[in-house]
Amino acid sequence: MITQINKLKRFGIYQNYTWGAIDDFKKKNLVYGWNYSGKTTLSKLFQVLEFKDKNRCFGGSEIEITINNGTTTQAYNQDTINSFPFVVKVFNSDYIKRIFTWDEPTSGFNPISFYLGDTAGNLKDKIKKLTTINERLLLLREKKYKPIIDLFESYNKANGHFSRKSKEVRENYLPGLFDPTTFDKSHLKRIVDAVKDDLEKYILSASERDLTKIEATTEKKFDVQNENLEIQESLEKISLTVKLILEDSAPKAISFPTLEEDTVLFDWVQKGIPLHKDSTECKFCTKQLPENRIDDLNSFYSKKLKEIQDAIEEVIKMIDTERNVIEVNLPIKKDIAEPFQSEYELAINAYETQKGIYKEKLSILEKDIKSKGSNIFISIKATDIEIISLTSLLNTIQAIIKRHNKWLSEFGERKSDAIKKILKHYVAEYLKSENYNKKETDKDSATKIIETIEAKINANMPLIKNYNEQLSSTSKGQGELNDILEILLHRDDIKIELKEEKFTLERSGHAAEHLSEGEKSAIAFAYFLTELKALRKDDPSKLPNTIIFIDDPISSLDSNHIFQVRSLLKDFFKIDDFAQLFVSTHNFEFFSMLMDCEELFKQQKKTKADFYFIKRNDSGQSNIEHLPTTFKDYNSEYVSIFHILNEFNKLPDKSTFPHTILLPNAMRRFLELYTAMKYPSSKSVDSRVKAVFTSADGTYHRVKLLHWFSHQNQFEKVQQHDDKLLQIEEAIKDLMEHIEINDELHWKGLNGL
Repeated sequence: MITQINKLKRFGIYQNYTWGAIDDFKKKNLVYGWNYSGKTTLSKLFQVLEFKDKNRCFGGSEIEITINNGTTTQAYNQDTINSFPFVVKVFNSDYIKRIFTWDEPTSGFNPISFYLGDTAGNLKDKIKKLTTINERLLLLREKKYKPIIDLFESYNKANGHFSRKSKEVRENYLPGLFDPTTFDKSHLKRIVDAVKDDLEKYILSASERDLTKIEATTEKKFDVQNENLEIQESLEKISLTVKLILEDSAPKAISFPTLEEDTVLFDWVQKGIPLHKDSTECKFCTKQLPENRIDDLNSFYSKKLKEIQDAIEEVIKMIDTERNVIEVNLPIKKDIAEPFQSEYELAINAYETQKGIYKEKLSILEKDIKSKGSNIFISIKATDIEIISLTSLLNTIQAIIKRHNKWLSEFGERKSDAIKKILKHYVAEYLKSENYNKKETDKDSATKIIETIEAKINANMPLIKNYNEQLSSTSKGQGELNDILEILLHRDDIKIELKEEKFTLERSGHAAEHLSEGEKSAIAFAYFLTELKALRKDDPSKLPNTIIFIDDPISSLDSNHIFQVRSLLKDFFKIDDFAQLFVSTHNFEFFSMLMDCEELFKQQKKTKADFYFIKRNDSGQSNIEHLPTTFKDYNSEYVSIFHILNEFNKLPDKSTFPHTILLPNAMRRFLELYTAMKYPSSKSVDSRVKAVFTSADGTYHRVKLLHWFSHQNQFEKVQQHDDKLLQIEEAIKDLMEHIEINDELHWKGLNGL
């Protein structure tokens, strides 16, 4: 409930109001104030909360209120009232104007659907409108959005697009790989779900697609090949050895020009020396050998020479061996799996080419070393050759063979991966060509729209049902209104009738015309109470969350109706099922009745009910205060006003009186009550004043002055400290003296003597 009005700025008469040193509002709050004090303006604050519209009453105003929901306290201002948590219902003069079109006597006003807690309006039109909306929504669903969903769902239905595509993949793209049990629309749909979010990721280039398809369809028909192809190359070693031998030479102890010049003879003699050991004649010609011939030849063929000759022979063997070493037994192309055959062929060709060059290098070295045989006694230069290698090329071949062998070992797994990869390619390519993702997005949007459509249809259905129920239940609202109206008016000639779902006013069976202000107020208040009853009987009840402000419900009603209004309020609010109640009035008699009502205020604890007083201060602005003790103590407006006037009259320093602005109104009200008591008459106040106070009385002259001041349109003049305002003091003084002197017994009673 609302506990404080923290601030009102530029809100009508509340120009700069802040909460004073008074207790918080309670659940039940009774507010008293004279006319133009600010009661109705206060009710407009609650209208702002009711409609959650900060500019409804005073545009540009600032407000701040504090609420307590039982556990926490929170403040709301003009910018946060949209989230105000309570329902607010306000009865005031604006409500009367808003609910009824009084200037058109035959016009109706909205019936109250009593059990539903809401105004119904033209029920048949509402039902027709909602039914038409539902029919249009259904047509929109079936004709526009359902076909979008049907188009998309046709992909996965029996014999739909996915069924046809899966058959095409089995028979045309990957023939012989699947049968209908191993690849059908359900298998294809799973692939669709896997690839649809990123089609480009799964679509292969033409070359990659072809290789993947080969892997997917290749049968396992190859054998494991020998991959141990290492060789120990010796070209560099042989080249270095040849160079060293060529650069070496044998020393000559004795010269044999003939042998030096004839290489054949040189070799023939060298081989013959061992045959003539310990012999004195030639084995070839049988002639006697010259003395020391063998010794001289042995000197010529020295040990060094023998070493060089042996080295030459050894290198020649090394070259022959090297030629055999590089002749590696390699697999033929057809024994290598298809994915590697092209690469393997290139590697083999490169190796064979390099091997030929390698052999040429060996031949050069062989030629050089053989030339040394005839140049043993001199150093010769070796032919420059580039040292090349076959190892890297052989390693390339070996790597391909290893991949071939690995490919064979992983054949099953790799083939399975290739099948998955090529299937994803075909499906992604198909989805792209079908613009599948766009169709799915359209389907999702259509589904959401259909959900919204169906939600609206479902929301309209109970409204249609409720309105149909209200066609009969409005008659209950009619009965409630007439019951309350009869209590208020204390007659039954004016009734509310229900015609074409509209409430109309009739007097004695005819359209009611020329209603009095009192009749208008009574009908409006009856309508307001019936609305509150509807809130109470709603399921669930809305009243426990409703704050109610009732401003002068007896306005325009004569004193005979005060008891009826009090009785209606008492009966309604004796059930403690509302959030908070505010009742304001300028009628002290009505105020006293409510204050004395046990069910409403009298027996309520201080924590549940309190009394407040609204007054205008000397600056012309309104304040909310606790009810002065004089009003509570005397329980009489007349006596309370007398004490205000007498208190002012007794002050030695009148400038200290805090309620100077109230004096004209207080004086006028007191004169109304005093003259009515002295001279009961239907005449105006002016006429009664003339009758009670003679022209010889000074009081009469000043009463006329105060009567002029008391009107609302003269408050601006009261706030000006002109010479007329100063006469108020004398007028009150003369009035008090008149009563004390001329009405002594009455004076004693007013002063409690």
